[in-house]
Amino acid sequence: MSPRNPAQSRRKLVETAARLFYERGIQRTNLDEVVAEAGLTKPTLYRYFRSKDELVTAVMELRSANWEEAIEQRIEASRSPSRRLMAVFDFLDEFLGAHGFRGCALVNASIELQGPGHPGREVARRNKQLNRERLERLAREAGLSRPRELAAGLALLFEGAIVQAYVEGDTSAAQAARRAARRLIQGHG
Repeated sequence: MSPRNPAQSRRKLVETAARLFYERGIQRTNLDEVVAEAGLTKPTLYRYFRSKDELVTAVMELRSANWEEAIEQRIEASRSPSRRLMAVFDFLDEFLGAHGFRGCALVNASIELQGPGHPGREVARRNKQLNRERLERLAREAGLSRPRELAAGLALLFEGAIVQAYVEGDTSAAQAARRAARRLIQGHG
């Protein structure tokens, strides 16, 4: 049964696809499964998305927006500039410890997408760029030297911890990244 609110139907499709793509992968999830799990119809799906690629891009946009919001909330809850920078790694610790953790949804999707020109890959690229820009801004606010260089190193620690946690099942990856981040920050103090 299709909800009467079109925005609600679209959101239901995107949220359902996001969950299924993360759990199973994009290639292993077909549109019939998305529609069935969302409790909607195929015509409803095609009213909002002309193709699976469009749905994938919408999922990646949602994931990126949710990611940005969650990190920014952690940062805003911190008072001091140096603490705000480390709040990014607090978020990382929560993310890696979340039930059902399967790596970064944006990276996972990018690996499955065909060709570098896919709009979903641009969403992932922009998300990673925003993370580096955020880290640079926070480093600058904390009065640290060479904020761009520091941000590049912190971003590598952040992304590397996600990969290590997923690929190796390393539950301590976030703590290791946090310790390394502190040492890197001290070197820019």
